[in-house]
Amino acid sequence: MHTMSDPLESERITIRLDADDLKLIDEFISNSNEFSNRSQLARTAVRAYIEMRAGAGEGTKGRPNEIVVQMPLLVLDTIRQLVSEGVYSSVSEAIADAARHEFLHEEHVEGLKKDANEQRSGFKIVPDE
Repeated sequence: MHTMSDPLESERITIRLDADDLKLIDEFISNSNEFSNRSQLARTAVRAYIEMRAGAGEGTKGRPNEIVVQMPLLVLDTIRQLVSEGVYSSVSEAIADAARHEFLHEEHVEGLKKDANEQRSGFKIVPDE
């Protein structure tokens, strides 16, 4: 394994990409407020990929509250439209909001609290039939 002697040094690597991949990358960068060049995107993508793969084996490494989800194209297009209209600031925010509404609605939260209280007390409340 190669290690750099000085942590402030950086090394250059070369990757070969076909025209379609370069077009995809360049379009992504031009539509992004997060990345200004190919190198910045590549560094972030490589790090995210490695962290995701390392975390997948251990289950808790990295950011345990982040997941990768493959969305149906129509759903993703709808979300992107909502982002472009200013309803959400990002695709991630829209998906998190939808998940909160689906899984953390009032009845579900109350049920979770009740279950947690029953587990702590050791008693289970059984409704009359």
